[in-house]
Amino acid sequence: MGKRKRSSLLIVVAVALILAVFLALIIFLGPTSSQALAPGVKSGDEFVYDIRTTWSSNDENATLDDYYVQLNMTEWYKITVTDVNGSKVSLSTLWRFTNGTEVAGTSTLNVLTGTAYPYNAFWGIYAANLDENDRIRPSGATQAVVNETTTKDYASGTRELNVVSVSEQYYDADDPTYSTTWTDYMNIKFDKQKGMLVEFHDISIFNNPSQTYTISWILTETNVWDL
Repeated sequence: MGKRKRSSLLIVVAVALILAVFLALIIFLGPTSSQALAPGVKSGDEFVYDIRTTWSSNDENATLDDYYVQLNMTEWYKITVTDVNGSKVSLSTLWRFTNGTEVAGTSTLNVLTGTAYPYNAFWGIYAANLDENDRIRPSGATQAVVNETTTKDYASGTRELNVVSVSEQYYDADDPTYSTTWTDYMNIKFDKQKGMLVEFHDISIFNNPSQTYTISWILTETNVWDL
């Protein structure tokens, strides 16, 4: 029973930490760009995502956390930009599940600081035209930077994508040996011109009990360019 409680606690902590990393990404140090930075999105821009999760474990007592079950019931997640005022972007969101349920919401995000309201709102918008080694939140607490810029071919032509890759290992504070760990690997790709999330992949690997969780966000539809 103690082992299962500790496992559940680790998963809850892991989810909280992943959300915290989404909002802050306080991991890397990098230089500050001197260019004038602003959102690349505009009112009326729409983006639709597919969200998928996977889970695996070789421990017969391990169970899938409800958070991941809910994510895997996503049919699509739609984001509409409703206003851009300085560095602040206002959004409306519609989360549709496979059982027909829809959850609507509104939120704001400052692309320069990374500050979102509410705190767990969609985070995947950045300033336009960031270059390699530029901080992704130039005025925020995070020092994370663009690791590289790549290209991707779409129906409407080739577009540049900025890539951020991070990894971190965490320890169970209740384990005095510090042998109970989980390691998180994240890869973020966002459109350089618009600053909008295109792909997100997160892998969380736990060692006690042994289990692996993945989350993926993939852009499947937009009115900004032809996919």
